Amino acid sequence: MPLYIRIALRYLFSIRSKALSFMTVISIIGITVGVAALLITISVMSGFQYGLKSKIVETNPHVLVFKIGSSVGSDEYSTIEKEIKTVKGIIDTQPIIYSQAVAKKEETITPVFIKGILPDKEINISKIDRRLIAGDFLLLKQSGFAVIGSDLAFILDAWIGDKITVLSPYGKRTPFGYVPKMKVFKVAGVVDFGVYELNSSFFAVNIIDAQFLFNMEDSYTGIQLLLKEPFEADKIKEKLAKILPEEFIIKTWIDINKSLFQALQLEKLGMFLVLTLIVLVASFNISSLLITKSREKRKDIAILKTVGADNNFIMKVFLWQGLIIGITGIFIGMIFGLSVIFTVDTFKLVKLNPDVYMINYLPLKISGLDILSVVTAAFLISFISSVIPAKIASKETPTEILRYE
Repeated sequence: MPLYIRIALRYLFSIRSKALSFMTVISIIGITVGVAALLITISVMSGFQYGLKSKIVETNPHVLVFKIGSSVGSDEYSTIEKEIKTVKGIIDTQPIIYSQAVAKKEETITPVFIKGILPDKEINISKIDRRLIAGDFLLLKQSGFAVIGSDLAFILDAWIGDKITVLSPYGKRTPFGYVPKMKVFKVAGVVDFGVYELNSSFFAVNIIDAQFLFNMEDSYTGIQLLLKEPFEADKIKEKLAKILPEEFIIKTWIDINKSLFQALQLEKLGMFLVLTLIVLVASFNISSLLITKSREKRKDIAILKTVGADNNFIMKVFLWQGLIIGITGIFIGMIFGLSVIFTVDTFKLVKLNPDVYMINYLPLKISGLDILSVVTAAFLISFISSVIPAKIASKETPTEILRYE
């Protein structure tokens, strides 16, 4: 161990100067609290974002392909499907019809999103049958049946076997005016996605019924894709953009929820900057401690310089005092913070209301990059707060010190 580090350690934990040793402990605690708070807060933000993404991936199509300004014909769909399936990472495809309509039961009317599907494909792609809380999803293979969201069932006061009338915005003109298309559906099942926005508007029907409602005949709104790795949707999008004609638009689940993720990322950055102030405040303790140490050890500095120590050696002694405090605080704070993160995440200690937050509990997630960012920021702050006092201590003149001491 270099001599300047041994001297730094001796100065920091000097038994003779109990007040300064206490200040050393306080400085270490300050850095520890700052680092732990940063790690826990970042893990909360990252975990919440991870939980939302996982829920969105479960309840939304991984990738949607639309045609600009028109629908996709059945013949065109067959051609496009073959091209899409050449892309590695795509497990399955399904034509869908997705449009708005109005659902009515007795005197209650509410807007809904009609999703026309192929039941067998939908089960494979969205695993919707796992979210069924009542009924039989496969009844959608027959015309005139519908599967609705649990909150929509509550709004319409409908359950299995009840009839719901759907009014489409598409219709025809008659001598008596414009008449919208109508069709009566019997409730075949009720699903719960755990997300109010979906549960309150979801209305799935056979794709043939949807084509009738929206005058689409032998065509579809778009194509829904199931990916092997949903979190690599952007890479799949780039590959699809190269092989599909220009008139097709590709939307991933990330694109659809882009504003939400950007807001969460900005909030995470804001919390990081705010909580970094805790470490910054703790660094003031380091500066004040080193300045006090340098005044107390003036005689020692003069003696060291008299026996041959240069300014650089003295600066290293005091700089390392600050770095030892910073490194010790960072290490303890990292151990404490990661322990809290592991415990809370493993035992799912923070419960959430899924109707409000979309997830049942708050997962805590921390990446290696996040840990590196916190450690680097804390180390740089500790280093900068140590440099100025160390520089001042190294400028002491032995003759001046020995003359007045």
